[in-house]
Amino acid sequence: MGGIFAGVSRKNSNVIPVVIEGLKRLRFKGYDSTGFALVEDGVLNVYKDVGWVDLVVEKLGIDKHSSSIVLGHTRYATHGRPTTENSHPFVDCRQRIAVAGDGSIGNYEKLKDRVLMGGHKLQSRSDFEIPAHLIEEILEGDEDPIHAAERVLEELEGIYSLTLLERDTASIIAFSNSLNLYIGVSDDAFYLTNTLTSLYGLAERYIPIEPLEIALVTRDSLKIFHKGVELPSKPPQVLRVDPAHIEKGGYPHHMLREIYEVPFSLLRSLYTLQEKYLQLASRLILGADDVYIIANGTSLHAGMVASYYLSELVGISPIVVSAAEFPLYYVENTGPGSLIIAISQSGETGDVLSSLYEAKLRGATILGLTNYIGSRLARLSNVYLPIAAGPELAVPATKTFTSTLLLLYLLSLSASKDSGKIDPAIYTQKIKAIKDAAYQLNESVPRLDEEAKKAVNLVKRCRGGYVVSRGITYPIALEAALKLKEASYFHAEGVEAGEFKHGPFVLVEEGFFTGFVMPVEKLSAEATYPLIQSAIDAGAFVVAFGFEGDEKLSQTQGTKYAVIRIPATERHLAPIAYALPLQLFAYRLGVELGRPIDTPRYLTKAVLR
Repeated sequence: MGGIFAGVSRKNSNVIPVVIEGLKRLRFKGYDSTGFALVEDGVLNVYKDVGWVDLVVEKLGIDKHSSSIVLGHTRYATHGRPTTENSHPFVDCRQRIAVAGDGSIGNYEKLKDRVLMGGHKLQSRSDFEIPAHLIEEILEGDEDPIHAAERVLEELEGIYSLTLLERDTASIIAFSNSLNLYIGVSDDAFYLTNTLTSLYGLAERYIPIEPLEIALVTRDSLKIFHKGVELPSKPPQVLRVDPAHIEKGGYPHHMLREIYEVPFSLLRSLYTLQEKYLQLASRLILGADDVYIIANGTSLHAGMVASYYLSELVGISPIVVSAAEFPLYYVENTGPGSLIIAISQSGETGDVLSSLYEAKLRGATILGLTNYIGSRLARLSNVYLPIAAGPELAVPATKTFTSTLLLLYLLSLSASKDSGKIDPAIYTQKIKAIKDAAYQLNESVPRLDEEAKKAVNLVKRCRGGYVVSRGITYPIALEAALKLKEASYFHAEGVEAGEFKHGPFVLVEEGFFTGFVMPVEKLSAEATYPLIQSAIDAGAFVVAFGFEGDEKLSQTQGTKYAVIRIPATERHLAPIAYALPLQLFAYRLGVELGRPIDTPRYLTKAVLR
């Protein structure tokens, strides 16, 4: 994935400085590598390297060049390691077209084989090089670049946006199947970007490009097409951006932006994961003598959810343990035949890495899950799977947590299918359910945010509290308590519902918060309703998180009681669906209490040793 910023001068002047400035505002979209495609004296040239914008501009002398049409990109590696070859933009074999993209192309492997069989030479392992060659083939028989874009839009699967620089017509062509694209309009130039706030101060007006529309930008005109038909001109809208929020994509905090990105991060994770590596990983699970899941913090909670997935779907009961504890009591039991599933969003967590060194010395196999495929965890692993949530700049993990849960669920589903416990038709149904749930969550995020704001008013004066759940959602209660600590400095404890009256209930009284994440197992849910009423009767401020349609939650009454409802989804997807409103609740409480949301004291994104 990555940030896109392109410019076309309307006065034949140099737009490189503006494109550089636009890219600098897209750090939250990617910072692994930076690239530029520009037309110089009728020749399409590409300059790119690993590193942030400033570093690459200085190293390659980009600011010394001049061009009236430029396509810029800053990348976060999710498909292909962070190398110069895998950096955007990509060119076709004839160097007529340059392509930069955002998102993930789901049918990359299938299309790659076709492109190679067609005699094309690939220079990278990135999915976004493929469209350059597809368009090259189409243009050989049809010189209309809009027709080529339409055909490619029909062929590509996944979640993506594409921006092309076409040399011969000196034009920028852009389209998307679901992600945002905007054209900035100024007297001097047209600019194209995938983040509206990057246009601040560079263009006074903008035009949104809707999914499945194709924009054609030249120095003389801006045209938008849909299904081969040129649409009537769209009136530009006035650009209104809070300058304080430019580098956060228009949000007051990175954490809030990243929570709102959760649904699309889930889809990106789904489409990034290549089937051949998923099958290889599932075979490792099925062939292992024993399975350990090691992680720290948020990743450990994801690993706990995975133990429910693997137990029910595959019939394997992994040992889930903190990476800090693993070398003390477990590593001596590992050897050839042991599989270590190691989870680290940064891929640089000190306890995880030191545990893996010890396990590898004893002959264990390592399956790594990381959001940064250029990390040491990826290099140490026999097989690694990308979380592919994209860059996460807030210290409290949000979208990386939900994407990790999804990756673990997909891994369990694949192992279940390969072992014969579920048939391929059921597997296909469950993949569809994931997509449906992601789109439902996307529609529900604004409502859930408003409900979280209201619920926070109940608890902002509480001295502390519990988050209670049971079954597969119990680790989500632990994660919610952690988020409350990180984002709002609010002391909370995750409690298993069956243990609630075995001690913890003694603290429940007026001025105390008790949150309930409704279990998805029927017996557990029935046992939780009385606990909610008990907490209300004890005078606590109570917030219940449950599925839409749960009438029993509505029947419960109390002046200090609120309900936050999520779209009903499959039971195994409940941990993912519940995580989002709980993250919003922790965020809104932190805002209400005036906490430094993105950078909580003493904490860092990766805990090293």
